[in-house]
Amino acid sequence: MDTPLISVLMSTYNETTKELDESINSILQQTYSNFEFLIINDNPNNYELEKTLKSYKDSRIKIIHNEENLGLVKSLNNGLKYCNGQYVARMDADDISCPSRIQDELLYLQNNRLDMVGSYIETIDENGKTIKPLMRFPKNHNQIVKFMRWGSCICHPTWLLKREVCLELHGYRKTPHCEDYDFILRAIAHGYKVGNISKVELSYRIRQSGVSKSHETEQFLLRDYLAKNMKQIDLLTEDTITEFLNSEKFRRQLEQLSYYKSEKQMIKNGSSIEKIKSTVQILENRFFWRDIVEKTTLLLREHI
Repeated sequence: MDTPLISVLMSTYNETTKELDESINSILQQTYSNFEFLIINDNPNNYELEKTLKSYKDSRIKIIHNEENLGLVKSLNNGLKYCNGQYVARMDADDISCPSRIQDELLYLQNNRLDMVGSYIETIDENGKTIKPLMRFPKNHNQIVKFMRWGSCICHPTWLLKREVCLELHGYRKTPHCEDYDFILRAIAHGYKVGNISKVELSYRIRQSGVSKSHETEQFLLRDYLAKNMKQIDLLTEDTITEFLNSEKFRRQLEQLSYYKSEKQMIKNGSSIEKIKSTVQILENRFFWRDIVEKTTLLLREHI
């Protein structure tokens, strides 16, 4: 097995000291050792965060300090400029990598002649307790392409990819809360081969106050927009995406989807009369059948 330099890229903002320590140490304790670890501090006013980062003396760690909060996309794109490795591995500051993750992913990528690889995950809560011990994703390139219509099939913090992919795609685009999904669609469109290891390599933390959780309605609609344009994804620009997000069409869809979600909640928690009324209303909502199809597809995705 070749042992090229790998650039591990992480951005941190509001993680707890415990979460950040667990995440950083899970990389420092990897069985694969030839890596540089770029950590972007995107919260310069957080003293505890700064103190935690300064406590690490490992020479492989390189801290990049943003002068102001830039957000995930700009922070990662800035970090990519400092990556010297032949490969880039993503990592989130509140997740935990398994000890052999990088070694396993590199070997799998090389043996299968892939350009980008991810893995299965387990999900954990804010206290580190397991929510779901195994979340599967499609393994081979063709399976991933088929299922990408219904959501990302390579979990972002498990990515290991050739740096040339990042360079050709010019990093991430401004696609709020969908930057990883957009990146994979563009990588596939450019002819890069992708895959997943059928092994849990990362504990993925789900926080109730997380960005994805608080913006899941907008995220769903933008993801759907990108999916419908996946065959001509390069024709979309950041400007056209922004125009869609500011359009009357998007506003109407947002209202319809929000109403659908509130009716679902009423069916779950309302009185008998409210449940009957909401059931009738929900059947007339365009997102009802879209929801059914997506849930069925995601169920199939985990069992292919």
